Amino acid sequence: MPFNRLNHSILGAIRPRFTLKINMNPEESIQHILKSLEKEKTVTGARFKQTIFIKIPSWLQHYWSPEMTVRIEKSQFTEDVIVNCLIGPRQSVWAMFALIYAAILLATSFGGMFGIVQYSVEGFSYFIWFIPIGIILFLSIFISSKIGQRKGRDEMLHLVSFLYHSLSEIGTVERTEKK
Repeated sequence: MPFNRLNHSILGAIRPRFTLKINMNPEESIQHILKSLEKEKTVTGARFKQTIFIKIPSWLQHYWSPEMTVRIEKSQFTEDVIVNCLIGPRQSVWAMFALIYAAILLATSFGGMFGIVQYSVEGFSYFIWFIPIGIILFLSIFISSKIGQRKGRDEMLHLVSFLYHSLSEIGTVERTEKK
């Protein structure tokens, strides 16, 4: 993804993140984004303190629609104002996949260990099948999540474009590398 080219970590691939530097007051920029949200009908959002949650309206959403978390704050060490952005699936989708991954890993680990012990003692075990079945389930869930990430790509780019254009209306916006 072009906006994520500076972050090559695994976490950056799962939940893309990027940082912008702006030359305006944090509160004014938050207020301007909120006004832009009211004008734009293809994007909606809410504010909580210094954080804005931007997402696609419910009538345009599908299961894989992303959300963007935008945190605007003054830098601790310089006078710059930093805009930290994190894009990912809705929290319910994120929690569901985390639960599914955890359940598969637990069942595969404990069932596989029990199967290996039973196989080494008795020479036969049905529980040993937990290992290949768990690997297949894990890979299939991973592939389905990547397919979902591809389905939400255009909406994700729309959210990024909205934020960038909204901020560039009132000042200069510069892309920075996150340290």
